[in-house]
Amino acid sequence: MHSMYQIRSRQIARLENLARPYLKQKVGIAERWRKIRHGAVTHAAVLAFLLRYGEPRLGEPLSAACQRVAESEGWKLYRETMPPRSKFIKYEEHFAPHGRGSVMDIGEVLRHLFISTLPGVDEKAKLNAIFKSAPAWLIWFTFADYTAAVLGLKLPDLTGVRGFMRSREAFDGWWGLPDGAFECNAWPKDCESELAATDLSLLRPEPAHDQFMTRRARKRAPAPRNWTDEWPSPLPLEWLQLVRTDFRSAMAQAGDERFMPDKRHPEFCGDMSPAARYRGNFPKG
Repeated sequence: MHSMYQIRSRQIARLENLARPYLKQKVGIAERWRKIRHGAVTHAAVLAFLLRYGEPRLGEPLSAACQRVAESEGWKLYRETMPPRSKFIKYEEHFAPHGRGSVMDIGEVLRHLFISTLPGVDEKAKLNAIFKSAPAWLIWFTFADYTAAVLGLKLPDLTGVRGFMRSREAFDGWWGLPDGAFECNAWPKDCESELAATDLSLLRPEPAHDQFMTRRARKRAPAPRNWTDEWPSPLPLEWLQLVRTDFRSAMAQAGDERFMPDKRHPEFCGDMSPAARYRGNFPKG
């Protein structure tokens, strides 16, 4: 009897060891899509802000529209609410959302300061109104068609722009915004690019999470069912106003595993310092 129990225990342990890599893969893919949804909603917020204050123009570098944003009243409010956290973070001073990190940081704040002020019953409805009336070339150029597909947003008719080339480099950096100009160059006739359509299968799991998948299975890996219904919740504005180390502590206290003490550098494992908690008196979001 005791021997049978030991045999069964070893069998269970063996099965658990076999299943662990696949469970890790499943969790990794789910985390990947969660990150994509979060990046998409901040990308949408930044693009909406750019449309409102930058007035992007066809044939003009997008950096020129970003410069107009940097000189606007909307960006002045951002600067007053969120002074730069470090002299090394230049994108907060000049409005340069060309990298994923900058879009995430700026977009989270804009969800409070800008998107929340627009008409609409919820954030999705507010962004819907902007996206469906946005210039088709801008949607195509910034890969906002992927943003819309991820979040379930409506788009203008893209038929007239799908025949124009767009950059693989810009796609690899999505949800960051390109800084150059959109050029109406047709795809080469002998080149059928995968970027000539909106293909969510290109948003594959990260290599660290798909090591147990075949190359074909990795490409065809579907998104979780009903994942477009899981709207990313905004972080509290008060948290975003914390200095960087205190922000990490607040996230850890809220249960975010990415910021738990055992997963962070020891420098960031202490309690929040009251003296460093806020950078000033900020309006509530």
